[in-house]
Amino acid sequence: MTVPMPTSRPKRKITRTDLAMQIFLIVIGLIVATPIIIAIFTSFKSLQDISANPHTLLPREWTWENYITAWNATPFGRYLLNSFIQSGVIVICQVIFSILAAFAFSFLQFKGRDLMFYLILGSLMVPFQLTFIPNFVLVSELPKNCLLLFSQATDLCNSLGANTYFGLTVPFLASAFGVFLLRQFFLSLPRDLHDSAQIDGASNFRFLWQIVVPLSGGSISAFAIFSFLGAWSQYLWPLIITNETEMRTVQIGIRFFLANQERGTNWGALMAGAVIVLLPTLLIFLIANRQLVKGIAMTGLKG
Repeated sequence: MTVPMPTSRPKRKITRTDLAMQIFLIVIGLIVATPIIIAIFTSFKSLQDISANPHTLLPREWTWENYITAWNATPFGRYLLNSFIQSGVIVICQVIFSILAAFAFSFLQFKGRDLMFYLILGSLMVPFQLTFIPNFVLVSELPKNCLLLFSQATDLCNSLGANTYFGLTVPFLASAFGVFLLRQFFLSLPRDLHDSAQIDGASNFRFLWQIVVPLSGGSISAFAIFSFLGAWSQYLWPLIITNETEMRTVQIGIRFFLANQERGTNWGALMAGAVIVLLPTLLIFLIANRQLVKGIAMTGLKG
C-alpha cells in the first residue's frame, strides 16, 4: 500500500502590481524613518563633524561623548524613572479597566448598556484640550479639598496634587479606545463559552480571567502597546502639571535641556537625548511588532 505524498502548495506569483506596491511601501518607510536615521547618526558625531561642510550622513569619527554630555547635563535617570512609572501605571490601569468594561458591554445584559457604550464612544470625539483646564483645576485643588475632609492625612493629601505621580497619571487611567477595541474582539468569541461556564457554576469574574483574557491575549497586547506609546510620548500634560525637576518626564527633560543651552544648541547631545527617549518605544515596537499586527487583525468590527 502506497502512502500518498503530501503535495506542496503552489507558490503565488508576484505580479507587477504587488512589486509596485512593495516598492511604494519601502519608499514611504524610508521617508518616514529618515529623521530617526539622521538623529541616530548625528548623536555619534563630534561638534566639528556636525558643523562640517559638506555634511555627511555617517560620522567621520564615531564618539559616545554626546550621550555622556546629555546624561550628565540633566538628571536623565530621574526623568526615565518618572516616565516609566507614569507609563506603567497608565498601561496597567487602562488594560484592567478596559477589560472589565469591555466584558460588561459584551457578555452582560443590563438596562442602558448600549446607551452607556455609545456615550463612551462619544467621548472619543472630545479632544483632550477641551478637558485640559478642568483636569488641571481638579488635580491642583485636590490636596486642599482632601485636607478639608481629612485634616489629619496631610501626607496622603499632598501626594494627590501637582508634582506627584497621581497628578501625572489620574486623567489617563481609563481609555475609551481600549474599551471599544477589546469589546469588538470579545464580541467575536462564541456565546456558548459563557453559557457553558454558567452551567458549570463559574462566576462571571472567573469566566473573564480564566477563559476570555487568555483567548484575547493578542488584542490585549496590542492595546497595551498603544497605551504605552501614548503615555510615553505625552508632553502637554506633564509640562503643565509638573514644575519641579524631580517630577519631570523625559519629554519635558529634552525641552529643558534645549532651553539651558547658553552657547547655542549642542545638536549632538540633543540628538543623543532624543535617541535615549526613543529607544524604549523602538525596542517595544521591534519586539512586539508581530503581536501588534496580529492583535489588530484579530480585532473585528462586529456589532
